[in-house]
Amino acid sequence: MDTVTASLAEPERPSAWPVLGAIRAWAQPIVALTTGLTVGFEALARFDEYRGPVAEAFERAWATGMGPDLEAEALRAALRMEGRPPGTYLAVNVSPRALNMDLVRDIFDRDLAGIVVELTESHYVPTSELRLTADWLRARGARLAIDDLGTGYAGLERLVSVRPDLIKIDRSLVTQLETDEVSRIMVESLVRFASRVGAGVIAEGIEEQSTLEVVAELDIAYGQGFLFSPARPTWTFPGRQAVEAARAVHQQALSATPRQDILLNEMVQLDRVAERFGEAEEVVDVQHAVVELTRMLGAVDVGIDLVNETEGCLVALNHQSWAHVGPVRPLDENPLLQWTIESRRAAQVLRGEPLSDQQQQDRLAELGYGALLLVPVVTRGDAIGLLTLFRDEARPWTLAEIRLARIGAGQLAAALERLSA
Repeated sequence: MDTVTASLAEPERPSAWPVLGAIRAWAQPIVALTTGLTVGFEALARFDEYRGPVAEAFERAWATGMGPDLEAEALRAALRMEGRPPGTYLAVNVSPRALNMDLVRDIFDRDLAGIVVELTESHYVPTSELRLTADWLRARGARLAIDDLGTGYAGLERLVSVRPDLIKIDRSLVTQLETDEVSRIMVESLVRFASRVGAGVIAEGIEEQSTLEVVAELDIAYGQGFLFSPARPTWTFPGRQAVEAARAVHQQALSATPRQDILLNEMVQLDRVAERFGEAEEVVDVQHAVVELTRMLGAVDVGIDLVNETEGCLVALNHQSWAHVGPVRPLDENPLLQWTIESRRAAQVLRGEPLSDQQQQDRLAELGYGALLLVPVVTRGDAIGLLTLFRDEARPWTLAEIRLARIGAGQLAAALERLSA
């Protein structure tokens, strides 16, 4: 038994206090719901002898004065885990009150690249302390997550002060999404907020297919729960069935009629873009509309390719000069581009994403971007081109953004057809 758990079980502690045994870290996968691929793992504490609620063990530790010691041991166990799969991150849990103590802070005083620190707290911590803690961790390369949003003090004040990279919606809220309209409205608002500030949203506690479908409909990018895999002592990926289920519900949600409340905030901007495309009389007018569409979607660059049916290829178009500038991309040598054109469906690629299209990965690496979105330019049922949007961060495009991009690409198609007549 290690010193921390042994101390917690000393006779002078309350008699109800359990013997914990050695503390170990188990890993649970976090899945990108747009692709079904595992992007990270959360390290969860497990004890050799104690089988009760883990959260209760930590609360009891704080009540007996051993909270920082137990959190430190849990962090050491997590960071000792070896062989993490390439391209994935490790998320570790810690409370801000523990981070204010040298015992815990010393563990983080290192290179934290590839580490996500999930801030968990059931006790109030002043906003000024949270800001300082967030800055200190980011200076060492960590990304930050707000854990268990919807419980305790995981509220708006923490979102504003920490400005997290990831927001985790607590299982207690996720399980209500199917039946409670208020919970759905709250989560929809949170997803819109996260999209605007560049944060990803993770739904915890996904255990049923029906929950996964609701989560996908609400445009939540990442998921975690028993449907994919429980926490295990080794790095475990979800099974093929779970991966395919995630991809299927994403495509189903993407094909569905957009919910008005999700798109309401974007409708004014979309109307302005539509007006620009509709009134375009010259190439320069289309250029301005494309630039505005790019900005509306939070992209930093855009590419336009036109289909050459005779040669079976895509030819790059300079949207500023509207001249064919190359390169020429044969469709039979670019399977993802060919699929996008033939299926007339959008596709996205994130930098470093395992198992994604290697040619598009190379394209991202060459251009220095983190994500791209491929959107077919369709008119009269035929794809006449491809609109490619780029962003700096390796962050998934939301369903709302993809739908807006498809609408914009349709308006581009109409403008191109009108100008070429």
